[in-house]
Amino acid sequence: MTLLTVEGLDIDAPGGRALVRDFSIEVAAGEIVGVVGESGSGKTMTALSLLGLLPDGVAVVRGEASLGGRPFLRGGSVRERPNATMVFQNPTAALNPTMRIGAQLTRLLTFLEKKTASPVNKGRRGRDGRRARAEELLDSVGIAEPGAVMGRYPHQLSGGMNQRVGIAMAIAAAPALLIADEPTTGLDVTVQAQILQLIRTTVADRGIGVLFVSHDMGVIAQMCRRVAVMYRGELRECADVDDIFHAPRDEYTRELLASTMEQAAGGR
Repeated sequence: MTLLTVEGLDIDAPGGRALVRDFSIEVAAGEIVGVVGESGSGKTMTALSLLGLLPDGVAVVRGEASLGGRPFLRGGSVRERPNATMVFQNPTAALNPTMRIGAQLTRLLTFLEKKTASPVNKGRRGRDGRRARAEELLDSVGIAEPGAVMGRYPHQLSGGMNQRVGIAMAIAAAPALLIADEPTTGLDVTVQAQILQLIRTTVADRGIGVLFVSHDMGVIAQMCRRVAVMYRGELRECADVDDIFHAPRDEYTRELLASTMEQAAGGR
């Protein structure tokens, strides 16, 4: 079943310069769809525009999008906040450095209690209920001793631990769609593998859809069922991952794959 539909997304700089042109994509429930391209191709800007997170005055957005059959982007304006959350590229910067992890999680749960009637807190109310739910969320993303981690600040945790906290916060609202924007950038290979497995497990357990933004073709090959390739704001092709890697239609895709192979060979 199609979960996310994006049609004809255009993003312009205030002066009219095209940043993204005619981007369209679909994501099914339980599916991970990759968006790949070099830096500056428009991947992150596209993801931010879907959640209405582009700062005012930075870009002009046009296009349509729906989630679960409900339109939320009309004419480029987010008319209704979609049931979607985002995991950001730099987990340490995405968290508030002045607040303990527990305070950030419980503040989020307090907000969700007021905003939605969905069982984000499993029916529990009050400080104790929010704290118990926060510990459950940390435990669900593989954080040992969640009670101790609740009392720490982001700078006291590793990048991988902070990314786990970010994923815990992203799934707290029981989203239908998760947008992961370069979620393993800057992490060592072992931690990267753990975070990727965590995302796969989250998809399997919750049946959510994922839009997975990356410049790393190796990660895309591991994670995604289908892949959209962007270059200079344009969608060059979108196909099953096997077709992208073994029978790419677009010349830029072939060049991107060749570059990836050269980098891998150079790292040996």
